[in-house]
Amino acid sequence: MYAISAVTQFTYNFNKENNTNIENTEEILDGSPFVTIDFKDTPFQLIFTYTYELGRIQYRLEKEEEEFLPVAQYPFPPDEDILS
Repeated sequence: MYAISAVTQFTYNFNKENNTNIENTEEILDGSPFVTIDFKDTPFQLIFTYTYELGRIQYRLEKEEEEFLPVAQYPFPPDEDILS
């Protein structure tokens, strides 16, 4: 992943819009950003939509050399959501 914080922003927004419970964890492995995504019981069509859109977002952010999505459109989850 290019912009690991953007994954958290996008996942939070996607969950709110689609009433899903997708979770992601972020870490740096050997100096490279790495994200694990747990789709839980998300329907296949929503998994496809999520992964396609996330790929598109990551590509755009890399080209623009940005690491975050616009916070007004894609807010970060409240602290209690991050910690749970």
